[in-house]
Amino acid sequence: MSDIKEVKRLLREIVGATPNLPIPAKVLSVSGDVCTVEVKGGLKLTDVKLKATSNGDTNYVLLTPKVGSNVVMLSHTGKLDNLTIIKVDEFEKIVLVQGALEVEVDSTDSKVGVKNETCSLNEVFQDLATLLKQLKVYTPVGPSGLPLPDTITAIEAFETKFKALLK
Repeated sequence: MSDIKEVKRLLREIVGATPNLPIPAKVLSVSGDVCTVEVKGGLKLTDVKLKATSNGDTNYVLLTPKVGSNVVMLSHTGKLDNLTIIKVDEFEKIVLVQGALEVEVDSTDSKVGVKNETCSLNEVFQDLATLLKQLKVYTPVGPSGLPLPDTITAIEAFETKFKALLK
């Protein structure tokens, strides 16, 4: 029996595994990439990480839980002062940043944002709507006039829809 315990101990040392169980909690508040949670029994824990590391890295995925939602946490060290959220039932925002690309899904305003250092998807669609409203083509008698009123109405409906979806 002692040989089995010794093998388990050595394996934990080799792979760096510290046995700890997932901890369920309820989100009380969120600030940046950390949150405050309450575990069963009323214990409140602050500075729970929403990312594996809070090191200011410019490439990350940040899943921001909704206040009042349930989450599951794990500790890197097995102690309560080093907890990280690993599962979120409800989110307010998801942000993915890789280099110059940023993708954001925001449930607070029901919009999606996609941008890089040059432009955003919203800007591209706005430019398209502006271009379509001013579109003129060459005809045998010269340049055409602006689009007809029903075409402008359709372009404005398109513009309203993408503004309702995109940041």
